[in-house]
Amino acid sequence: MNLLKRLVKVLLFAFSFVVLLVIKLLQPFVRFQLCVVGYHRYGHLALEPEIFLAEREIIKATKGSSKRVISVWSLGPVAKQSNKYLASKWKQELLVFPSWFVSSLHSVGSVFPILKLNEPKLSITGSMNGLDKTASHVSFTANEREEGKKGLVKIGINPDQPYVCLIVRDGGHYKSKGEIESAGYEVLNFDINSFSGVAEALIENGLQVIRMGSGSERPFTSKPEGVIDYALSGNRSEFLDVFIAATCEFAISTQTGPDALCMLFRRPVLYVDVTRYCQFFFGSKLATWSPARLQKNGEILNLSEIVNSEIAWFKDPNLFSKNGISQQKSSSNELKELVLSYIRMRGREDEIALNTRSMVSRGFGERGRLQFGEVTACLAPNAERILGDWVMK
Repeated sequence: MNLLKRLVKVLLFAFSFVVLLVIKLLQPFVRFQLCVVGYHRYGHLALEPEIFLAEREIIKATKGSSKRVISVWSLGPVAKQSNKYLASKWKQELLVFPSWFVSSLHSVGSVFPILKLNEPKLSITGSMNGLDKTASHVSFTANEREEGKKGLVKIGINPDQPYVCLIVRDGGHYKSKGEIESAGYEVLNFDINSFSGVAEALIENGLQVIRMGSGSERPFTSKPEGVIDYALSGNRSEFLDVFIAATCEFAISTQTGPDALCMLFRRPVLYVDVTRYCQFFFGSKLATWSPARLQKNGEILNLSEIVNSEIAWFKDPNLFSKNGISQQKSSSNELKELVLSYIRMRGREDEIALNTRSMVSRGFGERGRLQFGEVTACLAPNAERILGDWVMK
């Protein structure tokens, strides 16, 4: 069996070599590139292709035609895709090849650099404000919309009335997959029961509430009557995961993968207790946010200090504790007040929010422009009143 596997690898390597050789001969007329999506992470599967297509659309509209570029995509092994339905939708929009073939092309290019294809760096944010300037590149068929509405009815939601997604990270999803998260990830995890007041406020304002998740999260034991705990529902499906996020009125999120589906379909999201700034959607008007309290030496860091320091660029959550920084999460009452203020002020931006946007943009500088484009995300209304004046200092 091992001998057979080695033989297959050699034949595949030889075939890929010939393919790259032919591509090299075609370079004067057409350019090829390899695009490998972070298929095992929800947010990357949702937004890496979307940002790529959005920016290509913007470039085409502003610069006109140039040498043709053919992008060869890999969405990873089917068994490891974070959402197979979403991957199937991307296959309708992209030139997708089996991951083993794309991997072989990459391997040959590594051995023979002269044949190596360009592999553009894919991003979930982009630097051209693509989510604000283009429409979604994924859509539902009429049959899928009907199926989605039936799925909503089945879980107890009226599809003709607005509903809100509650997306709260607690680490259960990755634990269920055998992935052990380090202690640093606690700055990203929350107790869903801290959001009972949020759910109550939404219901009181005539909005249906759907708690999203993968089925491995903690139970929402303190949820108000009427909240649908879809995360732990027997009616979950990969299709419905996507459809609900794509058709919600808006979402409330703690900055975790599934909220990227809302961004993909251009649904607004209120992000609470944002901690990892470099992973946030500062370049989209769809995103409204409130910062988490970060403390060092017992003192709360004001927002200006954060955006003008390396703290804003901590991607690994363990870096916070390693640099003596702790996080204080918003209280249940503060979360509720932030949501109520968001409901009242949706679509409007006051002077404080405008000033904060300018402060964030100045703090990030050129590095931020290359990461996010223009800063267009809006500070949550009345964040400084609800959380404290450190927000504006």
